[in-house]
Amino acid sequence: MSEAIHILAIATISENKADQLEKVVQVCAGHSLKEKACKRYEISRDAEKKGRFTVSEIWASQAGFEEHLASEHFGELASFAREHGAVLEVIRQQPLQPTS
Repeated sequence: MSEAIHILAIATISENKADQLEKVVQVCAGHSLKEKACKRYEISRDAEKKGRFTVSEIWASQAGFEEHLASEHFGELASFAREHGAVLEVIRQQPLQPTS
C-alpha cells in the first residue's frame, strides 16, 4: 500500500484579488474532493490577513497527488494564481501522529 501524501499549501494574493482567488479555490476544492485519491481538501481563509488562504490536503498516494496536479481544475487554479501574482508555498508534511 502507498503512503498517503500530506500537503499544506499557503496562497497569498493582493487584498483586491482575494475574493476572486477564494472563488477559484472553492471551485478547485469541489472538483478535488471528487477525485478518487483525495482523502482531504480543506480550504481556510486567514482570519487576520485578507488575501492569505491555506489548503490542507491528504492524498492516498503519490500517483493520486500527481494526477491532481495534472487535472484541469488544478491547472485553472494555478493559472489564475500566476496571472494575478499570487505567492504559493507548498509544504509536504510528515505527520508525527497516526491519522484516523
